[in-house]
Amino acid sequence: MEMDSLEVHVVDTFDEEEEEDEDASRYNDDACDPQQQQQEQDLSAEDISPQDLTAESRLCLARSGLRSLPAQLLCGPRLTVLDIRDNLLTELPNDIWRLKGLQEMRLDRNALRELPDGLVQLHDLHTLSAAQNRITTLPAGLLGHMEALRSLTLNSNLLEAAAVSAAAQKPVRENGHANEGDGVESLGPLSHVDLRGNSLCGSIVLADYGALTSLDVSFNKVQSLDLAALEQLRRLHCASNELRHLALSGRSLEVLVAPNNKLQMVQVEPPPSRLQELDLSRNELTMMPSWLVECRGLSSIDVSHNQLTSLPEVVFLLPHLHTMQAGHNSLRSLPTIQNANLSLQILRLQSNALTALPPHLLNCCNRLVELNLSSNRLMVIFDDTGGQLKALRRLMASYNQLGDAALRQIARLPNLKALHLAYNRITQIPAICIDSWSEIQELVLSGNHLISLPESITSLRKLQVLRMHSNQIRSCPTVNQMLSLKVLDLSHNKLEQIDLARLAPPGLQCLDISCNHRLHVDPSHFNQYRSKRAMSLVDTSGQNRSCLPMSPYHEAAALELPWTLGFADGGAWSRFPICQLRLPAFCNTEALLGIFEGSGASGPEVAKLLAQSVPRLLLEERTLPDTAHEYMKYTILSAHRELRQKGQLSGANAVMCHISRPSPAKPYILRVASVGPQGVLLARIGGSCARLTKSAPHSEPNRVLGQSAEFPLVIPDPFVTEVILGETDQFIIGASERFWEYVPEEEAVREVAASLGTSRGSKEANTAAKRLVDLAQGYGCTNSISVMVLSLLGEGLRPSSQSVRVVTPGEAFLAQARSSPSGQSAEDDPHLEHLSSASSSHRFAILVLTLIILKSEPERFKSNFRYLEQIL
Repeated sequence: MEMDSLEVHVVDTFDEEEEEDEDASRYNDDACDPQQQQQEQDLSAEDISPQDLTAESRLCLARSGLRSLPAQLLCGPRLTVLDIRDNLLTELPNDIWRLKGLQEMRLDRNALRELPDGLVQLHDLHTLSAAQNRITTLPAGLLGHMEALRSLTLNSNLLEAAAVSAAAQKPVRENGHANEGDGVESLGPLSHVDLRGNSLCGSIVLADYGALTSLDVSFNKVQSLDLAALEQLRRLHCASNELRHLALSGRSLEVLVAPNNKLQMVQVEPPPSRLQELDLSRNELTMMPSWLVECRGLSSIDVSHNQLTSLPEVVFLLPHLHTMQAGHNSLRSLPTIQNANLSLQILRLQSNALTALPPHLLNCCNRLVELNLSSNRLMVIFDDTGGQLKALRRLMASYNQLGDAALRQIARLPNLKALHLAYNRITQIPAICIDSWSEIQELVLSGNHLISLPESITSLRKLQVLRMHSNQIRSCPTVNQMLSLKVLDLSHNKLEQIDLARLAPPGLQCLDISCNHRLHVDPSHFNQYRSKRAMSLVDTSGQNRSCLPMSPYHEAAALELPWTLGFADGGAWSRFPICQLRLPAFCNTEALLGIFEGSGASGPEVAKLLAQSVPRLLLEERTLPDTAHEYMKYTILSAHRELRQKGQLSGANAVMCHISRPSPAKPYILRVASVGPQGVLLARIGGSCARLTKSAPHSEPNRVLGQSAEFPLVIPDPFVTEVILGETDQFIIGASERFWEYVPEEEAVREVAASLGTSRGSKEANTAAKRLVDLAQGYGCTNSISVMVLSLLGEGLRPSSQSVRVVTPGEAFLAQARSSPSGQSAEDDPHLEHLSSASSSHRFAILVLTLIILKSEPERFKSNFRYLEQIL
């Protein structure tokens, strides 16, 4: 029997653990813990005893439901620490100055819009924290008058540069003149300032706060930052601004973190001899800073995602340099270094233009643990006279031009644990490699020219991941004795016959044999083995078969829709925290896709619950008059409510795509709703692409499902985008957060375009998804990632004159199992069945049952009746 586009996943069974903010709050009410709500009632003045105010110097009223500060609290002059975080305060009384002895005040996560002028009279206050509020103004002269203030934390507010400037002005003497020439001492000992995630923009010059040692202005829109006068500054964080000019004093500087700006150079005078960490990634550097030669204590350098064409030799010779990251540049060569003992342990040079490595460079890196050379133009890595890198544990060299000779050179590495050589020119695995790699745990040789695997590969007793998809392999050795093997990917090969008993060792969690056109499986053997182990079967053609097909697969069946779906997962396979929703034939004529990522211990269960709930919720919200016009938004909010207790401790991110059209005579509309940093790209013919999702600005509340106790600082309200699809739209890429941290958007688009070419079958779409996962892992990603690729057929997106009958889907459409060899598969559900292929009586029974359920909820029954009546 021929099998194509089938994915078999073998899994171990385990026990499972049981509009604007107004819209979000409405959906939060049912999700909050009633006991927690009871504990967070408003605190009255009577709840504060006199002993709290006189006998104790510390008072903690965090999470007390306070809407205003009790008046009698100001009668406690002995109070030294006041903690009123996580309340509902909108303002503070101006007579806060009466707390004369106050030394520390924490106001984080309230709803404050300003700080009172009375604060400037708290002369003993040394710590003031008011992060994650809505503060737009500060008291004039705040910093100048508070003589004891050492730490000021105001991140995630709405402060503009003018407000900060007014607060930083010098104190005024009685004669009306500012304190000129009084020295730094007159401005107090302020040493720590945190202004992340505000609305700062333009140019900032700080010269009067010489005691400042730590400053964070990340996630603003600052264009110029001049801190050359701050000689005590040790740590500066200014990531994600619009910086083109940065001037610093290097006298005390230890940490400089300035990624994601527009810097072409950084002025540091004198040279920062104490510098330990430097991050200038994602800027516009064309050369390394000249002052690096003086940074003898530097241990970490990150200059990735710039425009560098070379690296100076002096950088490699720094005596304490532990990590060097220079990936995603335009490096054509590396410096020639001989007779040196470099301290490098991590060297990342992925996505450059290297054609060869200097003859002796790697011989000088005896301590190297990780080497990443993916996406270069290398034909060899080591020269013939090179020594062994005995400390090397991870070698990533995917997407090069390496052949069999290079693989024999890599056999010199006896302690390798992870080797990624996907998409090279390897035709065989020499026996010397198998003999040398006794410690190997992860071996990826996808996208090469392998015809077979050596029988001796079974001697790799520690091997956990073996990915060999997209080769020419015709047979596979008996691997059922490889007790450590958890992932085996043999998809997109030329397998002709398999025996599951030989391919499934006891610990195997995922076996991928999809897209082997010549493959024959004896159904009786499959069912016999299935009765012994929990297994899940996924049909990547979109037909959602729950058993093996009894006839050969024909891809023509998938061509009825103007799109085909490919999908893949990667990363940790144990308790995979991401669940995909894959319904390419939703309601027979639509597509509903989603990626849900949970966090924390309950992450896998939360992600699975969301994926199970969304199809039903979308149909409900789509037919309710109050929510139909924004059904994508309300589907996400309803999914948040569906989490209830399970999702409150472990939040979740979600992205959901729905393609539909109002009638056959109108074009398809793509709607995307997202909560969190997952990304969805729409690529068009010609190479252009549009990002259809975005993350909330740093100054806005976090958008996360679950965690209702953090409302309104955390809200489930999604971003929603609508696009009318046309003939020039080529494909859609959806991927989880971590994927986009490693793969640039334009590179992902190029990879998918190259994979699809002029074809549009499910095989090509699935290959494209797998290539993206290989690319991210080749760039060093070890986190859990998930990718979907929806290939669009331009002509099929045209309006049609033919009428199409819509069939209501059930949860049978949900594809819970994972497609890729690095995913965690769901347990098999014997009740899974594609509703569109079910008998008429079956559909009728389900619809009647639906009506009975809806009738118990009159509001939903009334709005859904007409819709269901049409279907019947």
